[in-house]
Amino acid sequence: MSRDVALKARVKYLFKRLTAFNPGRVWSFATQIAEEQGKWAPKIFVDMLIWAAFHDTAYIDYYEADFALLTRRERKTFMTSLIQHHLANALNNRTDVLQFENKLTFNRRFGEYLGREWMDLEDTDAEHFRAFAKRHPVIIAKMPVGREGKGVFRYDTAEISDWATFRAELIGKGQNLIEQPIVQHPYLAGYCAGTVNTTRVATFFDGTTVHVLMAAQKFGRGAVSDQFTWGGFFTMLDENGHSVGPGHTGKHKSRYETHPDSGASITEFQVPMWDQVMAIVDRAAREVATVPYIGWDVVVGPDAPLLIEGNWTPGLYETRVSATGIRTGSRARHQPVIEASRR
Repeated sequence: MSRDVALKARVKYLFKRLTAFNPGRVWSFATQIAEEQGKWAPKIFVDMLIWAAFHDTAYIDYYEADFALLTRRERKTFMTSLIQHHLANALNNRTDVLQFENKLTFNRRFGEYLGREWMDLEDTDAEHFRAFAKRHPVIIAKMPVGREGKGVFRYDTAEISDWATFRAELIGKGQNLIEQPIVQHPYLAGYCAGTVNTTRVATFFDGTTVHVLMAAQKFGRGAVSDQFTWGGFFTMLDENGHSVGPGHTGKHKSRYETHPDSGASITEFQVPMWDQVMAIVDRAAREVATVPYIGWDVVVGPDAPLLIEGNWTPGLYETRVSATGIRTGSRARHQPVIEASRR
């Protein structure tokens, strides 16, 4: 049994899973895995239950990390959502994480890292909104609290004439954070010009050193966000910001050696200005010492990287052996934060 999650947290998790246990959903996962991987569904079903009960592995983790294709030893090299959630809750101050949960609060706190103009519609009037849109005819409107890109919208304001009504409509929808669209580096635009393609970097600040625990590159398909909910996919990155193999969605059997729309190589991808990306997350990770475990979304602009947001639960990104052939996860790189949670 893993020691990476405290007993109290594990018991709480197991109780939650038992009360919400839906054998039909687990069987659905098992049959899908069996079909995709050529396995026997009943054996997968039982194995999923065992790994959920004793190895901190949610059913979706088992599926997305291709555990059916891995040995026990290989599985233990992967992070899981329960371990990650436990680390975030154990180490991040539950009050100070609000600086990251709310995008408006985040923008105010990390303004020097944003590299873009923004406004809160609640704090401005229709005339100032109109002036903002004159400078930036296409605007990005965000709900201050949201996940997976579901609260992000793009508007072309060329035809807007009644700015008071438009402002009221956006506020009514909860989309009161307005931002200037980001211009990404030409190299990134070559992959997908219609979406800002972001880099996720998970860090842990131990009070002295910022440890980089994981990095992944996300790619969009032309929508307002590069998240999976908008059709995006990702590839894991090595310590030099280079792709470790083909991309995948993490949600179903998939493999992208090239971008399906632009044809640009995923296996040869290299994050531009990687040293500067590392520098900006190192600086940002030291800003709120009481929230040391963060997943940063960074985009490289034409001249420098800038921050999109910070996630106090960093998000689970791991390779899939069915897509990449790589059979080792990132848990070993997470040892600094795992050890800190045990103190």
